[in-house]
Amino acid sequence: MAVEMNLNYLSHPLASTDLSLPVRRAIVNGIFQSNLAAQVFSSHDKGLQAWFSDWFEEQCEAAGNQASARTHGDLLHILRYLQSLTPRAARDEIANGLCTTSSPTRPVLNLSATDERLNASLTLAARIWLSVSVDSLQHFLTPGHFVCWNRSQPLSDAVEKEFCPKAQTVETVKLPRIFTAANLEQIAGIQVQWTSNLADHLSLKDDDKKVMLFYQASFLELSKESKSEKQAKGENRTLLNDDLIDETFRTLGLLIPSSDARSRKWFAKKQRILSLDTKAGSYGPLNASARQIEKFHYWRDRLVILKQTFDDSEPNTIASWWYDDRKMVQWYTFWVAAFVLLLTIVFGLIQSVSAVVQAWAAVKAVKDR
Repeated sequence: MAVEMNLNYLSHPLASTDLSLPVRRAIVNGIFQSNLAAQVFSSHDKGLQAWFSDWFEEQCEAAGNQASARTHGDLLHILRYLQSLTPRAARDEIANGLCTTSSPTRPVLNLSATDERLNASLTLAARIWLSVSVDSLQHFLTPGHFVCWNRSQPLSDAVEKEFCPKAQTVETVKLPRIFTAANLEQIAGIQVQWTSNLADHLSLKDDDKKVMLFYQASFLELSKESKSEKQAKGENRTLLNDDLIDETFRTLGLLIPSSDARSRKWFAKKQRILSLDTKAGSYGPLNASARQIEKFHYWRDRLVILKQTFDDSEPNTIASWWYDDRKMVQWYTFWVAAFVLLLTIVFGLIQSVSAVVQAWAAVKAVKDR
């Protein structure tokens, strides 16, 4: 009965929006091949709403008429087949295999393995599974980074190539507590742009004026939980490495530390305006040891570039001068000089006004005689 109910929930057209909670639960259970009960799913759903509206629905709408999949059920059928052959099978093998699974209930699979509609469905399935821009969709501009998945290549190889640990370097980069997303905006003038594409995380764009920050933390946590459950049963249902996921959480704790009052206030305002996943701002701050650049393996290069850009920036507004306490001697010197200048102006105005009043009083006294 439960399976029939899920099939009913998954019969919605692919480009449907404003999905109901039961539909979202059926989709998440389909993606991770889990069986989350309604009450358990409700505890995740608040954070996942942002993922559905900003990633799932957007990607499904973009695939639109390009994909052979017409319903959410079609898409999840393709995704389950992709998962069953990952990590060993190449893209062409998966496409060939899908064609043999066509049936009266899945006529959308009755296609050639080289049919662009079937390959668009595979691209969409991979994107939904990983929250990563895999390949490109025709007539849909994919901004930022994307993972190239060749026809002769297993998806696991493409993902590992994009998200691989970086070699150790001898450079020394300090990541002090002042290195937060709020200060990137308020001091360095680097605008934070939120992304649901993990491949974009921490990348700079627009001449280093914007930094991309992945915020779909609830999706990553659910992905990790699902992987742990499947591994306990001798299965594996995600290609995202646990270390990669944990390090992503640590970068969020570094840039949006939940214990920092200014960061909490800054993120709360962003979340309220943009309906972000609140989980992204819930990670505790990193201690001095955890903030060493050597402790980051997947996001190290992007952190180094971002930190260098932050260090090279100079405050250009009164507000940024106030927040910029990276160099305390310079900070005190600036504000003491500003205070002295203000006092000079104030006393100068007082003296000018006094002189005018005295002159006026003198002229008036002469006239009164």
